[in-house]
Amino acid sequence: AQARFWKASEGLERVSLAMNASQEDTSAKVDEFLRNQVSSDHSCHAKLYRYKNMLNHLHEDVNHVYSKEKALVETITIEEAVITDLGNQIKNVVEEGKRKMKECKEAKAAACAEYETYSKEL
Repeated sequence: AQARFWKASEGLERVSLAMNASQEDTSAKVDEFLRNQVSSDHSCHAKLYRYKNMLNHLHEDVNHVYSKEKALVETITIEEAVITDLGNQIKNVVEEGKRKMKECKEAKAAACAEYETYSKEL
């Protein structure tokens, strides 16, 4: 379970780093384009600012989803560890119960043998 968590976590981190690098690169290009548009006679910088703002919100949403997914992966990993631990505890209790049943049968057999011996003596 822990290995799956690290593998998933590593994959999520790589996606996040790539996304951040892409966002920074895109942001720099958009800023440069906007600067060029503002100085141009054919500017459409208002629309571009709006689209840039929309992209920033989308990036925030992606980061939020990433954070939620990472938290869920951690929670699932913890829950899997708890389930595994409970399974081991159940297995140990069952083995202990079998051992005690065996001891009880042996004690019963010994008690029956003693009863037979005492019954013969009387």
